Amino acid sequence: MSANSLTDTRTGGQKRIPKFEGLRGFLAFGVVVYHVAFQAGVSSFVDQPGKGFWGVLADGLGVCLPPFFVLSGLMLYRPYARVTLQGASRPATGPFLKRRALRILPAYWALVVFAMVGFNYNELNGVGDFLRPLLLVHFFWYEDQPLHGIEPTWTVPTEFAFYLALPVLAWIGHRLARGARSTGAKARRLLIPLVVLELIGLAWIIYTNLPSTGATMQWYWPPYYVGYFAGGMALAVFIAYAETAPRTPAFHRLVLRRPLACWTLAVGVYALYAAKLIGTPGMGDTAALVQEVVDHFLVFAFALLIIAPMTVPGVRSRFMDGLLTNRPMLFLGKISFGVYLWHEIVINVWLRNGSMFGASPVPTPQFRGHMGFWELLVFTMAITVVIATASYYLLERPIMRLGRPSRTAPGTVPAQYVPDESAAAPAQYRPVGPGVHTADRG
Repeated sequence: MSANSLTDTRTGGQKRIPKFEGLRGFLAFGVVVYHVAFQAGVSSFVDQPGKGFWGVLADGLGVCLPPFFVLSGLMLYRPYARVTLQGASRPATGPFLKRRALRILPAYWALVVFAMVGFNYNELNGVGDFLRPLLLVHFFWYEDQPLHGIEPTWTVPTEFAFYLALPVLAWIGHRLARGARSTGAKARRLLIPLVVLELIGLAWIIYTNLPSTGATMQWYWPPYYVGYFAGGMALAVFIAYAETAPRTPAFHRLVLRRPLACWTLAVGVYALYAAKLIGTPGMGDTAALVQEVVDHFLVFAFALLIIAPMTVPGVRSRFMDGLLTNRPMLFLGKISFGVYLWHEIVINVWLRNGSMFGASPVPTPQFRGHMGFWELLVFTMAITVVIATASYYLLERPIMRLGRPSRTAPGTVPAQYVPDESAAAPAQYRPVGPGVHTADRG
């Protein structure tokens, strides 16, 4: 089989799509490089410019985060789109939510416990500071919340909020579409709630970046990223429609003829995103607001351009295969959730920044530029891969097995089951008031 067709394979009893597995590995590595470049002072940071050409390239790696959200929207909504467009069986909500909870919460809780005890212990003011991250409310109820080592975990409540909302969104879309006479008309109606979600996200981006708003932590709330989930869901609708369309869609014909056309455009989009030609995100002025809006559409386009071609059945590209389906990248994709969870902790270990080192932790931007990029990258990747591998084989995979259907017909995969995927990936930092920093969305 082609690793670039939307075909599922069984790996150790689980359903996996190799090209997406490799893509998650590639994106996870990009996120680590992004953070390391920030900590080493290579990339820019608000009014601190990066180190020339390499700094601009490092800034551009912020595009590695939103594709995780797009992948979640695509893979998790695809069975629901098939219900409306193909008459497939509707996924059961209870088992779906159970599987998603088992996929991300136990490994995430292990990180939180380790971070609270090992890095934030001297900063804890009560049991509430310990419980808020465990209950996924630490970025909603954030006053005096110690966050050292878990700054990037705002993506976990964002993902979980999407899991909770997805069955409702699918029900709304199905209600809107069920009266349409043709499959094409149904597909168009399914897009209506997704357009609304994108508009909500765009409005939230504008509101929270207005100079008069003074919003900070609201940048990390789910509405800021709902448009990316909606983009993935739109891809799922298109895939479900294409599977029953009377003729091959024009986009599929284009990709089959020129499989790298979309990726070539994605490189240009990446360059525009990295250049920040209008303003500096985080500065709190009008130029920063405009840049945030432009960045949203650039990253949105980047994510769709790199993912959409890989959904076309039968597409073949030696370059795609070589980049995404080699053994190291597939393995990194398998453990990508652990890489996401633990790499910031490893960076803090290098900095000796936390309660386990006998002192209260300080915001990591205070260490910017005090270490070499390559030495920090090698240390961070080496230790993170070891921890993430242990997390996957000793914790994540055994627990995921608890959520599998007990019986499956031979040769079939339950429609509601989706590939193992990272909840998301973290990003860099930006200022949140005097002397306080938190995770930037990248």
